Amino acid sequence: MGCCGKTIQKAKNIIKGNVALIRGIKYEFTDVRVRKCQKCKWNYWIARTLWCSICKCLVPAAARVKDKQCPKGYWKLKELPEGAIKKE
Repeated sequence: MGCCGKTIQKAKNIIKGNVALIRGIKYEFTDVRVRKCQKCKWNYWIARTLWCSICKCLVPAAARVKDKQCPKGYWKLKELPEGAIKKE
């Protein structure tokens, strides 16, 4: 897939995720992904909304897109690696 194809796919995923978020649609993987992102050291919060500082995604929307992947690969793992967990 070329540069334009990747951009178009990313735009489709953003729209798909935000529509699912607005409609309240959740899948079996949604809550697991969000919980992993809540523990990750690369997250940040703006106005009580969770964002990823690596891919700049709105986590609750991105977590609803089946084809979306965490750039660090954490959505594929059963547990986060030690270095990825946010220190409180």
